[in-house]
Amino acid sequence: MDVLKRHGLSLLLAAGMNFSAAAAAAADTGKLPSVLSINLCVDQMVMLLADPAQISALSRLSRESSGSYFHDKAQNHAQAEPQAEDILPRAPDVVVTGPYNSRYTLSLLDEIGVEVETLQIADSVESMLDNIRRMGDILHQQARAESVIATLMQQLAELDRRVDELDTAMRLSGRSSPRAAVYDANGYTVGHQSLRGEAMKRAGWHNVAADKGIESYGVLALEDMIHLAPDALIESPYSKGTYSRGQMLAEHPALRQAGLDPMIISLPSNQTICAGPWLVDVIGQLVEARERLRLRLEDS
Repeated sequence: MDVLKRHGLSLLLAAGMNFSAAAAAAADTGKLPSVLSINLCVDQMVMLLADPAQISALSRLSRESSGSYFHDKAQNHAQAEPQAEDILPRAPDVVVTGPYNSRYTLSLLDEIGVEVETLQIADSVESMLDNIRRMGDILHQQARAESVIATLMQQLAELDRRVDELDTAMRLSGRSSPRAAVYDANGYTVGHQSLRGEAMKRAGWHNVAADKGIESYGVLALEDMIHLAPDALIESPYSKGTYSRGQMLAEHPALRQAGLDPMIISLPSNQTICAGPWLVDVIGQLVEARERLRLRLEDS
């Protein structure tokens, strides 16, 4: 190991000692812990529940409007690189990450004695609620987390009631469940093991990706769309102003010749990348789309 590397490591170790001392002091005094996030989805949970003064820094993606639901809030907070050299001088009480951040950085932080918490990826309502509760524990904001969860449960109960009404009307009319497909760039689609797949299921749509054996992520070709005949195409353009890929497919001559005219449902990309309370909003948008489809079918 050369002189520069030894010097750098000694600085990190010294910073780690200060870091551990600060964390212990926070625990002893009972003050709310400061937190640093190095993951986009963790950023959202931190901004949802933390007092602004608790936030030491967020990831460099936190201000990107296409992926970050709270991108406006993120403008008020510092950004950190997912590297020990950038994290340690900020001396947060806890670093929170996702499952795919650098193992090297996390191992180094752990060796130095930095508290590191990992938030798992949520692909369902239940795992999203679990993450809210877990983040409430990490931030010592349990009451705020439980309040958010209680509100979401009320909203979900109302959406479930509307879905039950739609399902009853569907059965009485002799119709089967409405069919939908997620259609992103290059035919990219999702199955039930995904946020949009979960939202489709909760809203009562049949996800045609299941008919092709797709459980998480996959691709649907134009020929698949003609064969599967979805009533709706769900898209999430990553940038505003980009041409609608769903509209492009819906206008394809092959679909027109097959007599297909799917509804286009556009969901904001920053509500579909990370799980949070906005997942309930997505479910609500898909329930509203079912209600519009019902009126469309009744008028036809």
